[in-house]
Amino acid sequence: MAKRILNYYIGYRSNPQLGGYYVKYGQLTKTDAKAKEKCVYGSMSLTAYNSEEEYNTKISELITAGERVQ
Repeated sequence: MAKRILNYYIGYRSNPQLGGYYVKYGQLTKTDAKAKEKCVYGSMSLTAYNSEEEYNTKISELITAGERVQ
């Protein structure tokens, strides 16, 4: 059985009606992350972070910059 590599992911969701916002996904496999990028309306792109520390730092930076983070 192959080892499942988990990274931490933050997604940016672009919606023509609601604008853009970030979504915290936490740990996902690459396969699960790729599936999250598919959306019917608008677009979603995910960024991977190798450690929980990097992930939390980025979330803090986004919030400090005034971005919407869900």
